[in-house]
Amino acid sequence: MPFDGLFTAVIAAELHRVLADARIHKIQQPEGRTLIIHCRRPGHNHRLLISADAGLARIHLTDTLPPNPPHPPAFCMLLRKHLEPARIVAVEQVGLDRIVRLVCETVDGGGRRTRLALIAELTGRHSNVVLIEEATGRILDALHRTPPQDGARRVLMPGETYGPPPVPPKRDPRAATREEALRLLALEPAPVPVARSIAALYDGFGPFAAREVLVRAGLDPDTRHGDLTAADRERIVDAFLTLVGAVAAGRFAPVVVLDDAGQPLDFWAFPPAQAPGPLSPCPSPSQAAAAYFNHRLATLGVQRQRQRLERLVAAARARLGRKVENLRQDLAGAARAEEYRLYGELLTAHLHRIPRGETVTLPNYHAGDAPVTIPLDPALSPAENAQRYFKRYAKARAAQAAVQTQLDAAVAELAYLDQVAIHLEMADSLEALAELEAELEAAGVASPAGPKAAGDGRPHRAARPGSDGGGKPLEARTRRGARVLIGRSNRQNDRLTLRTARPDDIWLHVKDLPGAHVILQVQGEPDEEDLRDAAQLAAYFSKARHSSSVAVDWTRARHVRKPKGARPGMVIYDHHKTIYVSPDEAAVSALLAMSRR
Repeated sequence: MPFDGLFTAVIAAELHRVLADARIHKIQQPEGRTLIIHCRRPGHNHRLLISADAGLARIHLTDTLPPNPPHPPAFCMLLRKHLEPARIVAVEQVGLDRIVRLVCETVDGGGRRTRLALIAELTGRHSNVVLIEEATGRILDALHRTPPQDGARRVLMPGETYGPPPVPPKRDPRAATREEALRLLALEPAPVPVARSIAALYDGFGPFAAREVLVRAGLDPDTRHGDLTAADRERIVDAFLTLVGAVAAGRFAPVVVLDDAGQPLDFWAFPPAQAPGPLSPCPSPSQAAAAYFNHRLATLGVQRQRQRLERLVAAARARLGRKVENLRQDLAGAARAEEYRLYGELLTAHLHRIPRGETVTLPNYHAGDAPVTIPLDPALSPAENAQRYFKRYAKARAAQAAVQTQLDAAVAELAYLDQVAIHLEMADSLEALAELEAELEAAGVASPAGPKAAGDGRPHRAARPGSDGGGKPLEARTRRGARVLIGRSNRQNDRLTLRTARPDDIWLHVKDLPGAHVILQVQGEPDEEDLRDAAQLAAYFSKARHSSSVAVDWTRARHVRKPKGARPGMVIYDHHKTIYVSPDEAAVSALLAMSRR
C-alpha cells in the first residue's frame, strides 16, 4: 500500500486541521531529501516531516527528530529566509493527487504581506519540494532542481514559472455518477484488468486502491473486463462509490497492517479488505504513517549498515587472499633450500675440476653419482659460486620458517573473517551490527577512521571494556522444551562457550565451516530429539545454511578450549561426535518462536 492519493487526502485533512494558523519557527533538513518544519500554535508544538526520498516519499506529523547536520544545506537556508517566521494559512491537496500545498503568509523584504506555497510532490522517483510565489507561480527554489535540457519533464529552476508534474488526465472520482462509472467500465477492452482501468480513469486510485474496489465487490482483484457480468459491474460500481463517498465525507479510518511478529507491514486510509495480516487502528493518519515509515527506516538502516560492513569484510578478505597467494609463492621459492645446499656441497667437493662458465655437470654422490647440472655465475670463481649457493640456502631456510608462520596467520585471519561474514548475515538489528563493528575494530579490521588492512602484521587493538560480546544471544527451544543459546558474534561465541555454558552443557558447531556456537542446556544425558533440534540450529546459522546433510560436531562444553592468542570465536575441541542434519528454515523459525511463548 503506497502513500497514494486517498491516503494523501486524509493526511491533508489532518494537517489542515492541526496546522492552519500555526507559525513556522524553525526549519531543518536532517537528510538530503527530508525536511522537518517546526510549527507552533497556542499551547501546542508540532513537527511536520516532508520527505522527497524516491522510495519513502511522504508528509505527516512526527514526534521524532533526526540528528541535524552542523551546516544546513542551501535549500534549507532558503526556506528559513522566506518562511521563518510565516503563518500557515491552509494545507491543501491538489485534486486527489499525491501533491500537498502548504500555503503560508509572510512579510517580504519591503514589509508587504505576501503568500508563498511550499509544494510537496510525493510522486515516487520524481518526488520533490518546491517553494513558489502563490500569486505569480514564480519558483523561488526546488529541493531538486531540473534545468532545461533534452528529455526534461519540466523545468524547475529559480525564476521559472511553476507547472505541476505532467500526468495523464484523470477524472475526479468525487464527481463521478453511477451511470458514468457503469458506462466507462463497459467501454474497456475485454482483456484489460478491471483494476488497471479504474487506476487509469480516476484520480487518487493507484493499483492497490483499484484492486481494493474489486475485493470489496467480492471479485478476484485480477479480474478482466471480459470475465464480468452485468451484476459484477453493478457490485464494482457500488464498492467504488462507497469508497469515494467516504473520501468525500472525510470518513477515514487509518490503520496499520501488522506482520506475524506484530511489526508494521503497511498502512492505509481505510481498513483494507485485502490486508495480508492483522490490522491495528490508529488515532490519526500521521501516527499510521509514522509507525510504518519508522519501522521501514529502521529496517533499511539495518540493511545499509550490514552492506557497509559486508563491503568492509569483503575488502579485507580480498587483501588477505592476495597476501596468502604471495606467501604461498614465497614458500614455493623457499622450498628450493635443499636444492641450493646440494649445489653448494657438490661445487665444494669438485672445486678442482670446475672450469669457469655458465653451467657445470657434476656427479651427485647422494644419488648414485647421477649427473646434476648446476647454473654458475661466470664472473665468480668455483669457490665463490659454492659460497653463493650456501648463502641462498641459509636465506631460503630462514625465509621458509618465517613465511610459513605468516601464511598460517593469514589463513587463520581468513577463517575469522568467514566467521564474521556468517554473523553479519545473521544480524537483524542495529545493536547486533554495532557489536560486530566493535569486534572488527578491536580486531584491527576496521576503525572509526576507516578500514585497516587485515592480516597486516600489526598488533590487534584490545577490545573496549564492557564490549566483550555481552549482548544477548539468540534463544530457541527444542520441541521438548530444552533451552538453546546461539551466538550472534565471535565475541559473543566466546562468552557463550567459555563463560555462560556449564561444563555438562552440549556445545555444537558445524564441522569445518564458519558458523555460530550453539549451546544446548541439558541435565545429564542429552535426548536424541533435543540434539537433532540443536544441530538443526547450528547448521542453519552457519555457512552450510543452504546445504543438505550437514555435519555438525557436538561435545560437552568442558571439552572446548581456546588456544592462547586465538581470534574471537576460534576454539578447539575433542571428545566429539557428529550428527547429520539438513537445515530447514520453517523448522528453525518454529524453534525460535517457541522461546517467545
